[in-house]
Amino acid sequence: MEPIIKHILIIDNDEITRRLFGSLLSTAGYEVLYAKDGVIGRETARRFHPDLILLDMNMPGEDGFETASSIKNEPSSPAVDIPIILFTSSDLSIEAQKWMTEIGIMDYIQKGVSNDEFIERIKKIFEKLENTSSPKEKGE
Repeated sequence: MEPIIKHILIIDNDEITRRLFGSLLSTAGYEVLYAKDGVIGRETARRFHPDLILLDMNMPGEDGFETASSIKNEPSSPAVDIPIILFTSSDLSIEAQKWMTEIGIMDYIQKGVSNDEFIERIKKIFEKLENTSSPKEKGE
C-alpha cells in the first residue's frame, strides 16, 4: 500500500524562505503549497485543505497570529481544523506562547533550526497528529 502523501501549506512573505523550506519538505516526500501572505494563505487553506500549515509570525499587513485567528474562527470554513505551526525567526515570549494556545496554534518551529531538525520536527508533528486522531479518522 502506497503511503499517503501529506500536504503542507507554507504561508510566508519571504520568497527565499518559502523556496528553501518548501524544497526541504518536497525532498522529504511532502507535497507543498505556497502563499505569500495571510489573505492568500487563508484562501489556499480553504480551497486545498492541507494537512498542516506552516505560518510565518512576522508578515506585513496581517501577521501570523491574525491569520491563524481568522482561520480558526471561521466556523463555516473547511480550514478551521487544519493544524497550524507558527514559523518564526524570533524567540517566543511566554505571552506569545499563551496567545498561540488561545488561538489554537499547535506548536512553533524556529527558522534557524538545522535542515535535519526541521524535517524531524515536521515528522514528529505528523506522528503526534496521527496518535491523537480518533479511531474513525484512522479508518479503524
